[in-house]
Amino acid sequence: MGAATQDLQQKVCQKYGWSYHYEKDPSGHWYVEVVVGMNINNKHRFTSPNNSKSKQQQVLTKKQKDQHVKAEKEIVSAMALEHLAPQIAHEEAKKCCQLSEVFPNPIQIYDSTNNNGAIWKQFWKNPPQVVGIDTEGNQTFPPVVVQISTSDYTILETPPRNKSLSSNLTRLLHDNSITKIFCDNFSHADKIALGMMDDPPPDYAKPPIIDLEVLSANLYGYTKVPRGLAKIVSMSLPQLHNVRIVKPRNTNQRYKNIGRFALIEQGKARPLRGVGDLSEREQQYCALDSWCTLQAYLSIVKGMVVEEEGG
Repeated sequence: MGAATQDLQQKVCQKYGWSYHYEKDPSGHWYVEVVVGMNINNKHRFTSPNNSKSKQQQVLTKKQKDQHVKAEKEIVSAMALEHLAPQIAHEEAKKCCQLSEVFPNPIQIYDSTNNNGAIWKQFWKNPPQVVGIDTEGNQTFPPVVVQISTSDYTILETPPRNKSLSSNLTRLLHDNSITKIFCDNFSHADKIALGMMDDPPPDYAKPPIIDLEVLSANLYGYTKVPRGLAKIVSMSLPQLHNVRIVKPRNTNQRYKNIGRFALIEQGKARPLRGVGDLSEREQQYCALDSWCTLQAYLSIVKGMVVEEEGG
């Protein structure tokens, strides 16, 4: 991989969540397409001036063919870097923040078991059309914590270790009239931990189960590595156009956020007896991801409607 190719793929597209695609057009010219942000109208194509058909007519070894493709990718990558310099500069000028800094207001949280499950009764009395779902400690079934966010509040559940999910959570997961939104990278770990994975897996770009990674890939181009919730939130919410959300830069802080849940799922720490075992900070940390997952989805859908209406 040449320097320009590596820079475009890793230092630009991977960093900002942009997609890229190399291909050869019918006339024999290599090109790269880059989709800047979450707007298909921001697709840029950069085409090599060289015609590769003449190369095809020559008898080349595999090594020579590979070298030719590498050289052509390097040419179009350099072109992309040059022409996209203003967009790259704009991204670099953005203020880097964490999710908790961008959304500092406390989320309304309910313990699923308080008052004999009163919040679930409220939920089913007027069920929402869509919810955001996230888990902590998702390497086991059931996970350590399950977060369910509506637009108004978040329900936290702490399933007993080595036991089944609650009847209300199970009902929600199997209710196809309510769309469940995940941001599960490419591992599907949350869905697996909740017993939701089918073989073969369904299309996670449409209801009743939507994964933001799959949806964004279908709409704005595939990426070799997951965009992740932070990038998807940054790219999908218009009000964040001057902000780039990043994971905590401090490794110790990142471990503090997930360390306790990892220890519990590994059997190295005492299981949670309930949501009350979590501090207020831990509860807000849990709720934030599912709430942001829902907000990102709602913003993407709103953007799709605007595009369809020509706005």
